[in-house]
Amino acid sequence: MVELGVGRNMVNAIQYWLQVARIVDFADGRAEVSALGNALLGPKGDRYLEDEATLWVIHWMIASNAELATGFFWFFNRFAMPRFREPDMREGLSEFVQQEFHVTRSQSTLKSDCSTLLRMYAPAPGQSEDHLDSPLAQLKLIESEEGRGYHSLRKVRPFLPPLALHFALAQRFSEDPQQVALPVRLLLYGGDDWAAVGSAFRLSEEGLMATLAQVMALYPHNYELRDTAGMHQIYRGSKMNAPLDILRSYYRGASK
Repeated sequence: MVELGVGRNMVNAIQYWLQVARIVDFADGRAEVSALGNALLGPKGDRYLEDEATLWVIHWMIASNAELATGFFWFFNRFAMPRFREPDMREGLSEFVQQEFHVTRSQSTLKSDCSTLLRMYAPAPGQSEDHLDSPLAQLKLIESEEGRGYHSLRKVRPFLPPLALHFALAQRFSEDPQQVALPVRLLLYGGDDWAAVGSAFRLSEEGLMATLAQVMALYPHNYELRDTAGMHQIYRGSKMNAPLDILRSYYRGASK
């Protein structure tokens, strides 16, 4: 509180988001910077969030964290309305919580959760140059429509850094070492308990395949795309790198 000049509530918020993004691990009252935190924001990483790829990786860590960021996981992986208003979000989140956890959350809690998500990802309209949006608003995954609510559309997203998709795919494969291949449709829309990269990055099928082509060109032998029995699948390549090695190599190259 003294070093950063913030109050107790802000300290709790900082601690929470560091955990959600898996940048810091807390155990027995002690904080330790995680290996991911060092790779992303350490001396050899992107300490000041100057590289947009860093924001996409942080977004992926939040959107894929079903345990600590349940509402964010739900929105980016289960909420299918491309255009919506905040009450639509609250209703959808309430149904999800009831079905998945068999509990009922108060309207004030649901409203707070939805408001936090929108403030993090949707640029505030009509603000002066002095207004600071959340860094994640730069990703334009949620955009406001004046008088009409919000939209969060699946697109080609040509400016999505290949690193972000590469890291997310490698992490997905690493979490299940026995997984040899993943159907493209599963990566696009989900269907199991894992986060879907296509949903989290709001990619259309064309967008996923276009970014995947960039990944395969930049990082050869990490993945193979095959059509098996009429089903597009992404296979582990012969030289798949570990997720953290991917980050370390990227920032090492970016610093040169």
